Amino acid sequence: MGILRPRAYPTKLFFNAADHTYVECGSGGMAWGCWGGKTGGRALREANGSTKRADAIAGPKERAGITCYLINGVCHQAANRVLFPARITVVGARGYSLSSAIFGVYGRPRGPLGTCSAPFDQHPGVSGDLSACLHGVRAGYEEPTDDDAGEAHGPPDFEDAAYMAEVNALYQDRYLRALGDDADAYGFQMQHFALLVQHKERTTPLSLQRGEREALMIARSDFEKNRIDAEQALAATRDPLAFADAFDALTLKFQDDAAEALSAEHYRDLLDLSPEERIVLADPDIVASAYGLNPSGPAAT
Repeated sequence: MGILRPRAYPTKLFFNAADHTYVECGSGGMAWGCWGGKTGGRALREANGSTKRADAIAGPKERAGITCYLINGVCHQAANRVLFPARITVVGARGYSLSSAIFGVYGRPRGPLGTCSAPFDQHPGVSGDLSACLHGVRAGYEEPTDDDAGEAHGPPDFEDAAYMAEVNALYQDRYLRALGDDADAYGFQMQHFALLVQHKERTTPLSLQRGEREALMIARSDFEKNRIDAEQALAATRDPLAFADAFDALTLKFQDDAAEALSAEHYRDLLDLSPEERIVLADPDIVASAYGLNPSGPAAT
C-alpha cells in the first residue's frame, strides 16, 4: 500500500489568506496540485492509501471533480478528495476550519441553476499503487522533516469517527440529491455545517448555549443565501473578478458575524483562528488561472 501526504504553504497574501494545499505520494514521485502549485510547503501528516485510486479521483487536471473554484470548493476540498483512500484530510492547514464551514469536507454540490455540478467519484474499484510512487523522485520534492507537521489546529477529522461517518453518509445521500435540486443544495450546506459544529463540540472545548447556536446558524444561513446571489450575479455578468471580490467580502462578513455570535474562546474553537483574525479563502493566482482564460464563466474540469 502506498502513502499519501498532504502539504500546505502560504499564498502570496500570506497573513490574510488560507494556505494552499496539495497532495503527494510517499516517495515524492507524484503529486496532485489541487488547483494550484505542488512543490514546497510543509507536510501535514501521511497515511497509507492507494495511490492509483488517489490518481483516479484527482483526474487529469488534478482537481478531483471540484469543478468550479470558489463555487464547489477550493484546494482544501480537492486535496481532501484525493486523500480519501488514506482516510486523512488537510486539518492543520491555515483556514481549513473556515473552508470546511463554507464548503464542507469534500466540497459543495453545485452552483446556481444547476451549473458547476461536482459529483464526488470515489473510484471504489481502483486499488494498487502507481509506479511513480514506488520509484523515483519528482522535481521540486522535499523530504518531510520532523518539524514539518507541528500541531494541527484541532484534532484530525477522522479521529472523530462519528463525524466522518455522518459526513460520508451525507455525501452518499443528500449531496447526490443536491446535484439536481437548489433547495437540497442549500439544505446540504446547512446540514454539513451543523455536523461541523457538533464535531467541534465533541473534540474541542466548544460548548454553545442555545442563543449562540441560533445566532451562528443564522450567520451561516445568511452567508449561504448571499453566496447564491453572488453566483447568480456571476452567471449574469460573466465577471469572475467581481465574483471573487464579492465572495471574499462574504467570507469576511461571516467571520464578523460568527465573532459577534460567539465568545472569543468559542470563536477560536470553531474556526481555529484568533478572534481578531480575518482571512479569505480565494487564492488570487488560482482565481486568475481558473477564470482569467475563460471570461465567459468558471473554468471546469
